[in-house]
Amino acid sequence: MLDITKIYFFIFGAITMAAAVQGAVKGSMISLAVGGTLAAMILAGGFLLGTKTNPALILALIGAIGIAGKFIPDFFKRGHAIWPAGTLAALSVISILLTIAAFSKK
Repeated sequence: MLDITKIYFFIFGAITMAAAVQGAVKGSMISLAVGGTLAAMILAGGFLLGTKTNPALILALIGAIGIAGKFIPDFFKRGHAIWPAGTLAALSVISILLTIAAFSKK
């Protein structure tokens, strides 16, 4: 279970970072700052998972909650846009569920 979670954190973190860079290219430096920070937290959680499980899961969970808090409401407000709101909302919910499952396995 932890291997799947680790791989998922890497994929989710990379997609989140790509969305942050895309936001910056479109002129939103706040997207780069906040999105980059949350992506870094998710990626750090992936790197630490297996060595320091609790801190890794907490880092990734905070990052996923931050992404969910931004993009779930955006998905519903902006006409169910698939990118980035729908994609990041769905990925963050999956990440939160995987993290809770990993916590419960401990």
